[in-house]
Amino acid sequence: MFLEPESGLAWYDARRKILELVVGVQSPYEAAESVAYLLGNAQAAFKPAHINSNFAYCGGGFGGRDHTPFPLYVALAAMFFPNRPVRVANNRYEQFQSGIKRHAFKISTRIGVDRATGKMIGFAADHALDGGGLANYSATVASVSANAALGIYYVPKVDVTTYAFHSRGVTAGSMRCYGTVQTMTALEVLVDEICTALPLDPIEFRRRNALATGGRTMAGNPYIVSVRTPEILDKLEQHPIWKERAEQKVRGQQAGILVGTGIACATKDYGTGGDGTLASVELTPDGRITIHCDYVEMGTGIGTAVANRVAAHLGSVADEIAVAQVDTFGPLALVTSGDSYTMKQKTQDAAARNPRWVPAISTASTASIGAHVGTHAAAEAARIIFRFGLWPAALELWGIAPNDPKASEWKTARWKDGQLVMPGLAPLALPAVAAKAHARNGVTGAMAHAFNRWAWSQATFVVAGQAWTADIDALAVRRGARKYVRIDRSNVKFPPTDFNRIGQSYTSGCGHVMRIEIDRATGALRIAKAYSVLECGQALVPEVVLGQAQGGFAMAVGYTLLETLPLYEDGPGNGKWNLGQYLVVRGSDLPLNGLEVEVLPPVDPDERPKGMAEVVMVAVVPALLNAIYDATGHRFQSLPVTQAMLKGALK
Repeated sequence: MFLEPESGLAWYDARRKILELVVGVQSPYEAAESVAYLLGNAQAAFKPAHINSNFAYCGGGFGGRDHTPFPLYVALAAMFFPNRPVRVANNRYEQFQSGIKRHAFKISTRIGVDRATGKMIGFAADHALDGGGLANYSATVASVSANAALGIYYVPKVDVTTYAFHSRGVTAGSMRCYGTVQTMTALEVLVDEICTALPLDPIEFRRRNALATGGRTMAGNPYIVSVRTPEILDKLEQHPIWKERAEQKVRGQQAGILVGTGIACATKDYGTGGDGTLASVELTPDGRITIHCDYVEMGTGIGTAVANRVAAHLGSVADEIAVAQVDTFGPLALVTSGDSYTMKQKTQDAAARNPRWVPAISTASTASIGAHVGTHAAAEAARIIFRFGLWPAALELWGIAPNDPKASEWKTARWKDGQLVMPGLAPLALPAVAAKAHARNGVTGAMAHAFNRWAWSQATFVVAGQAWTADIDALAVRRGARKYVRIDRSNVKFPPTDFNRIGQSYTSGCGHVMRIEIDRATGALRIAKAYSVLECGQALVPEVVLGQAQGGFAMAVGYTLLETLPLYEDGPGNGKWNLGQYLVVRGSDLPLNGLEVEVLPPVDPDERPKGMAEVVMVAVVPALLNAIYDATGHRFQSLPVTQAMLKGALK
């Protein structure tokens, strides 16, 4: 649940037939299209000639603002009350009543293990998801949760059945972790149960069964990014919380309290299999940088992330950044058709003959793909500005002729403290190079679109007479201070539609170990110490990575110990629910000074950023449940595990 209830402002000028909107959503492009579709065939009195949609920063998202109908309500209110300002805002009761909820799961899982080798030989699971009254994104949550059911492991024989069903319950949708926190919690708790029964060391068992780099997931495809499970398991094994678990249990017995230690390890995909992204980057003669992108700021630091990624190519962070943009990319003249998730290869091939066509123009922003998708188009645009604007300008300033062998060594150039550095040459300050690029009418602005379906689209463009192939499918460039000019692509390669059939190819990992203390008399649980170790490729904003890990930990604790929501008549649909009934985690429930977060460095300097905002929550839930078992000897089969339940189990 996000902190800020949904709200919006609107004004319909009936004389000029202009509708002005201000809303906060995760899907600006979708919201703008939806409002246009809603009013496009309305009666004359309710049909605006122009809709100006403005998208504000969100006070949190967690998937709840992903595909929300709220902007439609705001637009309708303005049309029925023309020529006056309209504000529509949920109070907390209304947000509980109408907002999207996390899916309730019923899960049954079996794992077969060869006792002699300690290797998993078979895995079977059944998942039932209550989607409530409206479909929303139940089908994709069911699919993602099923693909995640095997977590970090490789098992040769797998049988998973998952289905989402309609009920009279509250509508469920694409909340943080997208079904994976449910299925991987069941998995990691069962793995811990196996280790107790055999018995086997919990970390060694995970190590023996972990999917190796290049190994195939249960959907039959390999990950195309680094898989660092062995490093994460090594870190967990070496941490004092794990190494000191036996002596801490003895200490607890002497003090009259129950002490338990639990671990878990998780992997989580990032990307949706149909991600479209837009960005433009511009450079002034004095070296000032402006970035426009379609991604939304909702506490994820996307503005800083995109600025840092562009700075790697242009030598300085941006002076101006505009996010949640949908109408500033006109020069690309993009069109789309069909559903990028379900279209056939023949349909895609035919559509791609139109050089303006892309499978999806702009898609929803989420915390787990902001660094991966939301910064990509801007990084590619910045790379083009460097190669065809700044680099030729630098060569001229250095007095290097275009036919000199050094002229082709642009990949070896580096920025250091705002200066372009090459061995044996004088450093050049960005303003000087930018001024020369403008004077030469070099490329000083680039606008790009990219699409990802478990791989990036790719195309070739002729820039300054040279063929340039990049992970984008649309490009417009600006020379000097001129207007943008679209460049037609050739040899476009969109990821095959079959990639929708196979599993995800991007993943990041996280492991967690924690020690808890439980009061025998009251069942009160205290988290004494906790340690998370994660990997996310190149961390664009390390402070935000740390904040996401801390926030994911807090959210997981609340999910495990406190949060419960009846689905039917006595639930939030009755309009009587607030934070008095729905208990969320507070500072007193958390180890404020006892949580340690370690972020592994990238495997190499060029490793791209990976999504991590969800995986940091997933591993915490089963680690906490495994610690509860270690302390009490009781396994709980449903969530939340409340203080009353703990007290009852200890009688």
